Amino acid sequence: MSRRTRLIVVPAILLAGVTASVYALAELHPAQDEAASAPSAAPVAGDAARGETLFAENCASCHGEGGAGGGVGPTLAGSGVAREDAQATIENGSGIMPADLVSGQDLSDVLAYLKTITR
Repeated sequence: MSRRTRLIVVPAILLAGVTASVYALAELHPAQDEAASAPSAAPVAGDAARGETLFAENCASCHGEGGAGGGVGPTLAGSGVAREDAQATIENGSGIMPADLVSGQDLSDVLAYLKTITR
């Protein structure tokens, strides 16, 4: 092999090898296995008092004050809706209700408040 050919072929082979290695590592994604095997985190405890304020700001216009109804959304007070169902509806939306009106700690707080009014 001539010197000129080696100057082209060797770097091309190295580039292909590095590219293949990077691709393989990206596909394996070792950190992903750790996250998948970690136990799921328990639901974050919410602050019902703060959730009441958030509910008044974000939800009462449709579900009524205290979830008592009177808007376009269903009555929540006394409905017995399960936390999981309420969380899924808040996260994914339903009907005219948009998804993710509250999220993160705000979601936990609203869910804690809902627990107090849906019994």
